[in-house]
Amino acid sequence: MKQIFSRKIMIGSMAAALVLSACGGNGNEPPEAAFTLQLLHISDADGSDTTALNSVANLSGLIQKFRAQYPQQTLTVSSGDNYIPGPRFNASFDPSLKLSLGKEDVGRADMAFLNAFGIQASAIGNHELDLGTRQFASIIKPDGAWSGAKFPYLSYNVDFAADSDVASLKLANGGKAQEQSGKLTGWTIVEVGSQKIGVIGASSPVFANITTPGKLQFGPTLTSSEVDVAGLAAVIQQGVDEMTAAGINKVVLLAHMQSLSVEKALASRLKNVDIIVAGGSNTLLSDANDVLRTGDKSAGEYPYQTQDAAGQPTVVVNVDADYKYLGRFMAPFDDKGVLITRRFDNKLSGAWVTSETDDSAGGVIVSGLVTQVRDAIKAVLKSKDGNVFGKTGEFLEGRRAAVRNEETNFGNLTADANLWYAQLLDPTVQISLKNGGGIRSEIGEVLALPGSTSTAVLTAPKANTEAQRQAGEISQLAVETALKFNNTLATFDITAAQLKSLMEHGVAVLGSQGRFPQIGGMRFSYDPSRTAQSLDGSFAVTTAGERIRSLKVGNDVVVQNGSLVGDAQRTFRMVTLGYLSTRGDGYPFPANLVNLVDLKTAMSDATSGGAASTSTATLGSEQDAFMKYMKSQFGTTAFGVKDTPAAEDLRIQNLSQRSDSVLN
Repeated sequence: MKQIFSRKIMIGSMAAALVLSACGGNGNEPPEAAFTLQLLHISDADGSDTTALNSVANLSGLIQKFRAQYPQQTLTVSSGDNYIPGPRFNASFDPSLKLSLGKEDVGRADMAFLNAFGIQASAIGNHELDLGTRQFASIIKPDGAWSGAKFPYLSYNVDFAADSDVASLKLANGGKAQEQSGKLTGWTIVEVGSQKIGVIGASSPVFANITTPGKLQFGPTLTSSEVDVAGLAAVIQQGVDEMTAAGINKVVLLAHMQSLSVEKALASRLKNVDIIVAGGSNTLLSDANDVLRTGDKSAGEYPYQTQDAAGQPTVVVNVDADYKYLGRFMAPFDDKGVLITRRFDNKLSGAWVTSETDDSAGGVIVSGLVTQVRDAIKAVLKSKDGNVFGKTGEFLEGRRAAVRNEETNFGNLTADANLWYAQLLDPTVQISLKNGGGIRSEIGEVLALPGSTSTAVLTAPKANTEAQRQAGEISQLAVETALKFNNTLATFDITAAQLKSLMEHGVAVLGSQGRFPQIGGMRFSYDPSRTAQSLDGSFAVTTAGERIRSLKVGNDVVVQNGSLVGDAQRTFRMVTLGYLSTRGDGYPFPANLVNLVDLKTAMSDATSGGAASTSTATLGSEQDAFMKYMKSQFGTTAFGVKDTPAAEDLRIQNLSQRSDSVLN
C-alpha cells in the first residue's frame, strides 16, 4: 500500500541512503545529504465522517511507525481543514466524551486526533472558520481539563489582531512551535534533531467568500473570485525573508489554497521555500510505487518538482482527504539547505494508504487515545444521529454571524416551535421571543467543495448511512448541538409598552450581539440609524429607544411610525426562554412577571403531545419543544422555507436594508 506490508522490507535496505554523512561521491553521483528531513503530512478531514473515523486509528499507527524510524528527523504537519461542522464534529459535545477529552464540546474530538498524531504545526483551512472565529478559538485554546491544540496554527497573510475573538491568541512570528500550543502566528520554528526548520502558513484570500472569517483580514484583498497569486506570493515572501534573515535555511510552507494550481504557481514565484504542503483541494499526488484505494486515481506525481524564483529546486506535496493517506516526503538537504533532487527517494516518499478495516494493518501500534475517542464518537453517532425528529429540505441557518444580526429561517422555526409548544398548554399565548445567541449552530451542511473559490453551498443535512438517517432528516444530535443550552421555557403577560421596550433592547446594540431577537407571532421593523435604548444597572430605561418603527402582533398594531398605538397597558401573553425572563442578555423584563408559568413544572407528556411525540429532552425545554414540533409538523413533509437575505426578511425588517412592510 505504499503498502506497509510490501514496503517494510525495503525500509531497512534504504536506510543506508539516509545516513547523515557528508562523504563525497564521484563526478556522476550527487553529494550525500547533510540532513534528510522526514516530512509527514495530512490535510482535509472534511469529507466523509465514515471514512475518516474508520481510517484514523491506522493512520495514527502509521505516523508513529515512521516517526520511530527517524525520531531525530521527523516533522509532522497539517495543511488545514482538520475538521468540518457536521455529525462527527457535533458528537464530541456529548457528555460521554468528557472522559477522553477532559471537557466535551464540539470539534474537540478532531483536535484530540491531531494531538495524538503529534502534529507540530497546521495551516488554517476554510472549514476551521465555518462557524466563526469564536468557535475556532474555543476548539484550539485550553479550557479547564481540555488541552486545546498542542501546536500552533499558522497563517502569515492573515491579520489576527483584527478579530477580537482570536486576537488574544496571536503571537509574534519566529517563536518555537513547542511553546505555542493553541496559539496563532505567521511562522514558527520547529526543532528537528539539531536542525531548525522554518514553518510558515498561508490561507487563501478566497476564505472571505467561502467561510465565516469574522473580522479576519486576508492579504492581498480579494477583488474577484480569482486569487492574485503574484500579490499573495509577495506577502508570503516577506515572511520567508524574515526566516532567512534569522538564519533558517530549510523552509516548509503550509498553504491552504483550495486549488493545487495556486500552490504550484506560488512555488515558482517564491524564493527559499523548499517544500509546499498543499491543502483544500483534496488532490491525490502519488508515484509509481504507491498502492491506491480502489477507485482512487492519481492527479499527478508525488512530489511535484519545479524551481523557485531564484532557480533553486522546490517541491509541492499533497495527498487525499479523510485520513485515507499519509503523505511522506524524505527531503535530502545539502549543507546550504538546498534540496538535492537526485537524492529523492520515491520508494519511501509518496502517498501511504491507510486501512479502514484493520486498525493495526501493517503491524502498526495505534494510539489508545485515538481509538478511545473514535469509539466514543461512533457510539454517539449510532445512538443520536439515527434518532430522527422531523425533516427539512433546506439548510437551517443557525450560524453565529446570521442569527445575531438578522432573522433566519432557523430562528423563525425554533421561535415558532416554542410558541406551538406553549399553546399546547395555554392556547392564549400569542408571541414568542428568543435570543440569537441561544442558537449555537446550523442544521445542515456548509459545502465549500475542494478547489472551489465561490460562495459555499448550503444544503439540508446529508444522509448518515451508518446511523440509518436519510438526507434531510433532523437528528437528536443536530438538535442538541444547535440548541445546546436547552433553556427551559416560561409564559407570562407583558404590556404593549413593555413589548416595545423589549424589542428596543434587542436592537439597541448591533453587530453580532447574543441579544439579537428571533421571534414568532409578531413582526417588527427597526432603523439602526436612530437613537438606541439604554438602561441603568437596575434595568430602568434611561434613554428611550427610537429604533422600533413598526410592530404588529397578529392583526394588532402595537407601534406605528415609532410610537405606541392604542392602550399601552393592554397585555399579550408571551413564551420565552427562562434565561431571558430573568433578564439574561440584559433584557428589561419586569422583576415580577404577571401570570408566570414555568413550563418545566407545568408541562406533561400528555399536554406536550403524548407518547407519539416523545423526545429525548427535558419536559418544558426548548429542545423538547423543537423535537416535538418538528416531528408533529414536519415528520412526513419536509420543512421547505429557504433562509432569506436581510433585504427580504419579513418578521424582522432592517430599514437600512429594505423598506418597511410590517403594517401593510
